[in-house]
Amino acid sequence: MTLLRFRSTILPVVLIVLLPLMGLSQKKKTEGTSKGSTKREFFQPSVEVRGTDSVVKELRKEVSQIQNEMDRMRNQLREYDDLSAPRIRKEIKRLVNFPEKISEITLKNGTVVQGKILSEDLDKIIVQTNIGTLSIVQENIKELKPFDRLHADVVLKGEFEDQRHAESRVFIGQITNKGMRRADFVRVQFRLHDKRTTIIAQDSSYISGEAYSFYSGVISESSLSPGESSLFRVEVKLPPGFEAKNISYVTYKILFDEFN
Repeated sequence: MTLLRFRSTILPVVLIVLLPLMGLSQKKKTEGTSKGSTKREFFQPSVEVRGTDSVVKELRKEVSQIQNEMDRMRNQLREYDDLSAPRIRKEIKRLVNFPEKISEITLKNGTVVQGKILSEDLDKIIVQTNIGTLSIVQENIKELKPFDRLHADVVLKGEFEDQRHAESRVFIGQITNKGMRRADFVRVQFRLHDKRTTIIAQDSSYISGEAYSFYSGVISESSLSPGESSLFRVEVKLPPGFEAKNISYVTYKILFDEFN
């Protein structure tokens, strides 16, 4: 009887204690399940992750395409070089314009011909000049020698003007450098002669050309580069008491130096 009463008293107490614990355990399990579900949804990727093999395959394909494109561009550059090289060599040759084996032919009448000999036999020679092809008879040739164009060649350009005054003669004209090298300290000299070829008077004048500074420190303002021209003016005074009518003819000379 006493045991039955003890069991009836203890059973409600046990139930009162166990029921809250069972509810708390179920709540924790539910919360754990909810949190686990939230965690899986947060880290779940939006894009499907492919395998490593497929990614590597696509990368290799892209690399192969890039290599093919580079090979195509390399071939195009090689073709461009092959096409442009002859044109560049031709352009350089045109700019430099150094003719091969230029000869200087002096004829018996004093004429000087410069050009490239195309053919030669016992009777005549064929020469290519700046004015065309000439045929020269061998008997008319006085001298034939190689012509070196790597020098200055300053010549008179056209006719000069001769102004006659009572006490002087003034000569005005233009000169040009037809050579392949710069001419330095260029000056033009005129001489007055009588009928006996005696020099009555002479004088010269430096041109007003290009300024050039030499390694020695000397500065020249009368240089003339290849292809360039310059005006000149030379005044030759007559000797005191000499009459201008006694002057028979005039000669001139172009003087210059060549420096590196």
